[in-house]
Amino acid sequence: MRSVFLIQVSLLLSAPLAVHAGDAFPAFAWNHVPLYAHLGVGKGLKPEQCEFLADHFDLITLTGGILRNASVEPNIAVAAKAIKRRNPKAKVLFYWAADMPKHQWKISNAAFPKGGYLHVKKGGRDRLQFDVRRQDVRDWWAGIAGDAARKYGCDGIFADGATAGRKGGPWSKMFGAEQAAAMDEGVFAMLKQAHKAMGPGKLIIFNPLHGFDENHPSIGEPYLAVTDGAMIDDFNRATNIRPQSPEYLSNTIEAMRKAAKAGKIIIFKAWPGFTWWSDKKLMAKPHEEQYRAARARLAFPLACFLVGAERHCYFCYTWGWLGEYGTFDWYPEFDKPLGAPKGEAKRDGWQYTREFERASVFVDLEKKIGKISWKER
Repeated sequence: MRSVFLIQVSLLLSAPLAVHAGDAFPAFAWNHVPLYAHLGVGKGLKPEQCEFLADHFDLITLTGGILRNASVEPNIAVAAKAIKRRNPKAKVLFYWAADMPKHQWKISNAAFPKGGYLHVKKGGRDRLQFDVRRQDVRDWWAGIAGDAARKYGCDGIFADGATAGRKGGPWSKMFGAEQAAAMDEGVFAMLKQAHKAMGPGKLIIFNPLHGFDENHPSIGEPYLAVTDGAMIDDFNRATNIRPQSPEYLSNTIEAMRKAAKAGKIIIFKAWPGFTWWSDKKLMAKPHEEQYRAARARLAFPLACFLVGAERHCYFCYTWGWLGEYGTFDWYPEFDKPLGAPKGEAKRDGWQYTREFERASVFVDLEKKIGKISWKER
């Protein structure tokens, strides 16, 4: 049955689909680089932070951030309302992990079904996982997705960890391949149920969607069949200690292009090579120095995004998931007029070129070089 399902998914993604119409998808235009924001709200966002998000992004996910002894759900609701009041076009997603509980979601966690966790020992600690084989767990999870839409004023959910049950994935390592496959089927059912619970016009974006090379399998494509899109969360991530091969980068760009061509929303989460955990020396320096380092390294990931971007692809560039890791920084490239692409990218080995109405893009994946020539009026 599983192999038949995967064939059906492959056929779905290879067939050209019309881009979703109506109010469900976020606003999209080629006027400038299309952008996405993803950040924790913690104890709550400041009014000026909500204004910045509303003014610069039409697609935003609000997650937990640093929070102790309190619940994040009310803070997400307040921020979502403020953002949408200033920018009615904005689509704000509620972060909702599909694999394990997050401590900041105290209101949601309090309603979890008794006995519905699976216990895994890791590093001497008990690591809880959702037993999504159980209908009552799926009912609870989908019900919180419904609350995200009705109670908290969000336009859908960002389903992190949705691919945990894939072959060779985290659940296979924790519970074995057979149980992981059963849990994976539970995730598919749960995602479908969440869509119904939220009602029409609401979104589910899952994480992650990855490319592949000889050392890394592809991740995520089958889940596109039951969601509205995905995040590619690791492009150029922590390459100061974990270099990514040209093949992996190329196949990740292709994963974005292919899914977007099939009518899906794709978030291209790019990193400046470092992250908040991979370069502790840089993190110990003032924020201005972190920003300068990110600014100097923007051209390569941004050019790679533009090489593969299609309608409803969005670029996200930070070095972490908290606002302090770059969400509220800005780059001159984001103000440059871009214009629609004149066609698909041309490839010569590991080099790509692509023309936009107002920009010419060049990428060398082997040398990790990206150049964008912005055209004057």
